[in-house]
Amino acid sequence: MSTHAVDPVFPSPPVPPLAEDAIPGERQTRWFWVAFVLTWFATGIAQGVAGVAVPQLLKEWDPDQATGNLSIVLTVGGAAILVTTPIFGRLSDRSMSRLGIRRPWILYGVLVAVVGYVVQAFAPSLPLLGLGAVLVLVGWGAVSMTVHTLFADQIRRRIRAIMSAVTGAATTVGILGGVSLAGAIADTGQVGMFLIPGGLAAVLAITLFFALRDLHRSEPAPPLDWRGVLETFWLSPRRYPDFAWAWVCRFFMTASIVSVTSYLYLTISSRFRIDDPAEIAGIQTQATAAFTLMNLLMAFVFGVISDRTGRRKPTVVFGALLSAVGLVLAVSFGDIAFFLIGIAIVGAGQGAYIAADVALMTECLPSVEDAGKDLGIVALAYLLPGILVPVFGYFATRIGSPTGENFLALYIGAVVMALVAAFAVTRVKGVR
Repeated sequence: MSTHAVDPVFPSPPVPPLAEDAIPGERQTRWFWVAFVLTWFATGIAQGVAGVAVPQLLKEWDPDQATGNLSIVLTVGGAAILVTTPIFGRLSDRSMSRLGIRRPWILYGVLVAVVGYVVQAFAPSLPLLGLGAVLVLVGWGAVSMTVHTLFADQIRRRIRAIMSAVTGAATTVGILGGVSLAGAIADTGQVGMFLIPGGLAAVLAITLFFALRDLHRSEPAPPLDWRGVLETFWLSPRRYPDFAWAWVCRFFMTASIVSVTSYLYLTISSRFRIDDPAEIAGIQTQATAAFTLMNLLMAFVFGVISDRTGRRKPTVVFGALLSAVGLVLAVSFGDIAFFLIGIAIVGAGQGAYIAADVALMTECLPSVEDAGKDLGIVALAYLLPGILVPVFGYFATRIGSPTGENFLALYIGAVVMALVAAFAVTRVKGVR
């Protein structure tokens, strides 16, 4: 990674180069650390809500077209955040707001997400439900961009892996909470399913807006030309090969888990021939709990190992391979118990992976000066699967099944993706 040159983001020129473990941000209060973790927890709740409320509503509206309609909603929403999130990162780096360069995006993101939840809560049809989903995803995309960028702004390198584990664990627990809460309040109807957990997530996330001591720009950034706008979405793989391979690893690992989580509700319903929404949500909660427990355990174990050894790649490879093993087990037997064990192993693999993922990505960044823009490109690695996985899922689930119930093909694809992720990280040379 490069060191800092003189840059107007930092307090007063001339600014000496930062030491290897230094950060541009100022010392934070203890409340920042609490709010930082709570915001990651809130993003998890948002994912959990989307994983239950949206497919449940689509299944109620049209059971035969639920998988296809879910793919449409996910694809449109994924396309929206694919375009907007990297732009948010670029604008964040250039912000002259008195609130700072990152805090405004927390506020904007939460407000947009709340509007999206209101639209979803009262949507009478697929188009309006899709519009609400787009607003929710764009809003949380802005929040997610911010919390990822804070790893470069505020988190020292020596604790990035353990903080990656903590925040990853918070997200996973949040997903469990969102799934459990959405399932528990399913009887309240469409309005309650979206507004209650969505409102809770928004309240938790906004705490970071108040707790963060943000960076401020003292001088305007140079004007952007069209080339600069296009560079928001691009870093040369030839010039930055480590960043490129780390990006490929995150993309395929994200695509693998998204293939499972996006269709988990419908997978359980189809694979085990269950139509009762409460029973489906109950099994989904068990699966999410098993995933979460193993995820937490492995995230903390491997987070400590990664930070103490300074080695990121072995942890990522192990996590990807273990996740593939769990996916194979989950679909190899027609028994719910084996399915839950498989999902638990996937959780263990994901826990090991997230323990080093963010640390690996931030240590492959070309520079810290453009962290918002570059981490916006990192964001594409988990945003693109939101578009491509539903397209893949739409066709994979229809192999031999006109109504889209071939979830075995979907899981086989997820296994291949995890294996590609394991290979990609071995090509990173500048990080151990």
